[in-house]
Amino acid sequence: MIIVFDAYGTLWDVSQIQQECERFMGKEQAQSFLSLWRQKQLEYAFLRTIMHQYVPFDQITHEALLYTLQYFHLSLSAAEQNDLEQAWWNPVAFDDALPALNALKSASHHPVILSNGTPLMLQAGVKATQMQTVLDGVLSVDIIQHYKPHPDAYNLVVTQFNRMPSHIVFVSSNGWDIAGASHFGFYTIWINRLHLPTEELGIRPKIITSSLSELPEKLPTLPSE
Repeated sequence: MIIVFDAYGTLWDVSQIQQECERFMGKEQAQSFLSLWRQKQLEYAFLRTIMHQYVPFDQITHEALLYTLQYFHLSLSAAEQNDLEQAWWNPVAFDDALPALNALKSASHHPVILSNGTPLMLQAGVKATQMQTVLDGVLSVDIIQHYKPHPDAYNLVVTQFNRMPSHIVFVSSNGWDIAGASHFGFYTIWINRLHLPTEELGIRPKIITSSLSELPEKLPTLPSE
């Protein structure tokens, strides 16, 4: 079975980037700073897709950082900004990520990443989290220059593995990503770590869990072709 994972926030813990932010500000402000940075990072990705003004995800991350620095009236040197941005290249895996991927791989499933990150960012992230041997593919939207949740982004998996959308399991902790993948036709599993309400976009995930640990036992039986 093809099981597609979002990377940032699903396999990789975005909140750990707060520790890097705390080098330049207090802990409470760092939490708010990272929250706005992440919000603007996603917002810019969505807007650039709508406007047909694609730039790579590392540039979006930089531009979102510039906005966030202005919002908080902070001034950092180019080197300090680069230090902050490098945290996205060296993520930390959630504690339940590698055990879940190992269990899926051992059961002859095919775990794959589909992410808005650039190929180089994802390559660095996979290496940093030691996931090289448990993944059967790492797909970046960079090749089609449309960010998730654009249908073309999800169609990358269909093209790559020659499967119908309904025969592919898609796993994400991001509600907007689950909504996009569900509308595309994937069998969606939402890792709702924060116990948030479901997005009101006219469709629901097939399964909701609070951790990746529950994933192996909750997988559906789907056709392999």
